[in-house]
Amino acid sequence: MHKLACSPKKTAKQKRKDPVRWYEKYRHCRDGNAHEGALELITWPATFNGVKTGWGHIEIEYSDNLKQKFEKEFDGDEEKLFLFYRRAFRWTCCGTHANMDWGCDHHGSGRNPCSCDFCHMGKPLPDSIFYEKTASRHGLTNLLRGPDPRSYHSGVALNTVVNRVAMKLPMFDL
Repeated sequence: MHKLACSPKKTAKQKRKDPVRWYEKYRHCRDGNAHEGALELITWPATFNGVKTGWGHIEIEYSDNLKQKFEKEFDGDEEKLFLFYRRAFRWTCCGTHANMDWGCDHHGSGRNPCSCDFCHMGKPLPDSIFYEKTASRHGLTNLLRGPDPRSYHSGVALNTVVNRVAMKLPMFDL
């Protein structure tokens, strides 16, 4: 119900355009994989790095302006909003923001092997990442924790551990 109340009204032009297919050309990632889920506009409130966000996953004080821009300037065209502010969208296959275009971190649910660090190491996502409350993962109950057994590679795993330690990124749970 909340989604319905927050979703923008579709214009005649928007109704003519196939709303499911506009994002097909944006599925491909820089690592050669592709997203298999839907690209969905984030319309619910959340907190990101301690900052409250609203419609379009932008700081709450700017969310009304972004929604007005979408409705008036972009005439309700989601692709125009996507090109303007990609972080307003998420991929439902992996729960990542659309501005993260390196790979689809599906952890085993996709047709191709997962390309995330943890699956390369043969480890499941640590609790600190898997249970993190984010706008992009909100309501996606089918997300997997991994690891995707097709992704493990001993050489890449060693490199990944060294890089994650050097960059002080979260590691796997023991």
